[in-house]
Order: sequence, then C-alpha cells, then structure tokens
Amino acid sequence: MITPRRLTILAVIALAVIVGAGWLASRRTTPESAPSGRAVLPGLKAKVNAVTGLKLASKGATVTLERAGDGWLVKERNYPADTAKLRKLLLGLADLVVTEEKTRDPGNYAQLGVEDAGPTASSVLLEAVTPGERFALLVGHAVGGTGSFVRVPGEAQSLLATPQVSSDIDPKHWIDTALTDITADRVKALAVTPATGISWQATRDAAKDPLTLQRLPRGKKQRGPDVVTPVAALLVGLHAEDVHALRADAPATVRVIVRSFDGLEIELAGREDGDRRYVRGTATSKGDAAAKEAAALDTKLKGREFEIPRYKYDALFRPLSDFT
Repeated sequence: MITPRRLTILAVIALAVIVGAGWLASRRTTPESAPSGRAVLPGLKAKVNAVTGLKLASKGATVTLERAGDGWLVKERNYPADTAKLRKLLLGLADLVVTEEKTRDPGNYAQLGVEDAGPTASSVLLEAVTPGERFALLVGHAVGGTGSFVRVPGEAQSLLATPQVSSDIDPKHWIDTALTDITADRVKALAVTPATGISWQATRDAAKDPLTLQRLPRGKKQRGPDVVTPVAALLVGLHAEDVHALRADAPATVRVIVRSFDGLEIELAGREDGDRRYVRGTATSKGDAAAKEAAALDTKLKGREFEIPRYKYDALFRPLSDFT
C-alpha cells in the first residue's frame, strides 16, 4: 500500500531524475568554455588583401570573382566586378566570429542550411583563395539581419556567426553596374532614331540654353522652349542590370547619339526581347578634352550588350511626337 509519505518520496525522486536528465542534456550540447568571439576562419584576416579569387556555388550555379590587375572580374560575365560589394564580403569573412555553437548532427544540418554541397543542398559553398591557402565555408540560412548559420567543410560543428554573410550566387548581382554618368549640362546635341516614326535631332549653343529641335518636318512645331531640355539628362546615372557578349543574331532597332561640349560622342543602340531591354554602344572623342573618358567607356562597351531598366530604355529612345 502506498502511503502519502511514500508518494511524496516518489514524487521527489521523479523530479530529481527529470532535473538531472535536463542538466546532462545541457552538458552534452553546451560546451564548458563558450566559443563566442573566436574566428570562424582563423588566418584569413591577415591574408585578406592577398586573396586572388572568390567562388560561391550552390545547386550547380556558380559565380567566380577573379583578381585582374588593380580590379576584379566576374568570370561568368567577363566583366568588371563591383569591388565595393566584393570587399565588404571579404572583410566580413575575415571578421566572422562565432556567436553560438549549434548542432553536430549531420541529420540536422539541412535545418540550418549548412549541409555538404550537392545538387539538392541549400547551402552555399564559399571559397576564398590566396597564393598559399584556401579558406572554405558552407553558408546557411540568414538569422535576423546580423548573423548566418555556417559550417567549415569537414568539421562536424555548425555555428551561428556574425556578421551576416552574403551568399548571392547570381553573377549579374556582382557586376559593376555603372555605365554612364554624363551630366545634363555637358550635352550639346543629340540625335534619335526611334523604332517607329521620324528620326529627330536637337542642339543648343551653350549649357544654359534649352535644347531645340532641328529640321522639323513640315507642319511640325516644338511644343515649348524647354520641352526637349530634360532629355539632356538621359545619360545621368545609367546603370546595367546585367551584361552579356554582343549577339550578332539580335540586331538593334533604335539608336541615339549624344555629343558633349567637350567633344565626347556616345552612340547607343537598343533592342527589345520580350520584357527585357538591351543597349550596346561605342564612345569616341573629337579632341583631347574627353579622350581618356571616351577610351575608358569604349573599352567597357565594346563587344557587350547591357540589360537596362525599361523606363531608362524608353527615356533614351523617345519618339518625336513627345515633343511636337
């Protein structure tokens, strides 16, 4: 017969067992000396300026960044990389420290996104290469806005680490997107051949003057003195969304030529492909004032085609009817 006293003793024993089991479990999952603050990739900080290559790969997709002279190239696009974004990633990797140790069980890696790289793995394998050493990291899910789950390949321990690691594997997001930034007051003249309708030209004698349409067809009249002038800003902050090798089988259908007061001449031709808009072009200089600028821009444009936002494309190739 179980007396009240025995029942109390059994309850106390059961509680002690539960507490003891919880304590043992915590001892198995929490290290005696907290790892917080140690470097995830020890040695990288001292060699960050010696990195010559960076690769990100996941599910068969890859982006490869390679040092080229004083700059970097996105190999998959054969085009200059966004060095600021690249530098931020490298410095973040060098500063990456452990916030908390997580699972060591491979069966739980997928929950954090740090499973070994493979065709179905959600992890991103990141590799930074220096002349004498390779630093590799499996990057998993982001945590809030400050951290990421990570794991060093070959090690069982997964980690929560800060700062957050960028793991973008789309090459177009690593290119230097800046194309042109020609201020409006530099534009002396422009000529546009739209997809449909009449080609048109506009010029001015000084930067403070309005752009005026030239040689209008009979019966056409410019709607106002300043209606064309805003078009002078069409090459301010022109950025690309992607870049590819020029396609000979996809001819351009529209054209714009912009001439500056200091002799720079930029010709851009465009085409449409579904919802996408592409431009290609050349840059030359009449005289020495803009020769260096023209040469650099022509090198950037040569043999390539750039995807640009639709609203920018429409602004580049406006029809005459918008102004008359």
